[in-house]
Amino acid sequence: MTHTQAALNQLLERFLTKHKAAHDSLPYVEFNPPWPSLCTETTEDKNEDSTSNKLFWHPVKREQSELFISLEKGLEFDFPSELNSFYGSFWSNGICVNFEELKLQLIQIWNEEDEEHLKHNILGHCYARLKGKLPLSYFIGSSDCDEVLSLSHETGEVLLERPGKKAHRVLADSLPKFLALCEPNLEDYD
Repeated sequence: MTHTQAALNQLLERFLTKHKAAHDSLPYVEFNPPWPSLCTETTEDKNEDSTSNKLFWHPVKREQSELFISLEKGLEFDFPSELNSFYGSFWSNGICVNFEELKLQLIQIWNEEDEEHLKHNILGHCYARLKGKLPLSYFIGSSDCDEVLSLSHETGEVLLERPGKKAHRVLADSLPKFLALCEPNLEDYD
């Protein structure tokens, strides 16, 4: 298990413990129509007034794979191993966290279709950064102020940046350190 996987696992465990203490249940999401994932636990009966389903979920470890190998071949450079560990360790919904004074949403992969969307978005993000002659970074979340939480390609630092701009703040010098300092909150992830 990598340092990033261990730190992410501990953060997700803190989230589940906090949710269980507050709601005496697993976290849930509602999809209309239901969107299957290996991380769903149960499906609650449909409400009479709605066709959406409440899907209870918990992170499920996945077989470690090289998620970004096709993107790396196309772009002709390797992504940081921490990025693969962050996105490739679990099937999970994203979670909301507090980091210092910031409210952040950390992205995770729900299912294989979501994984493909993520890859396309990361490819677009990389092209935009390269075209704008900006330092290469990979998004891992967002802030409540429309800022992007990203991982620096060069340094491995966790950064806060505005779309189309250079990073304006270093949050942590590594992804495992950042994840260890995050405090999960129970706000709804969108």
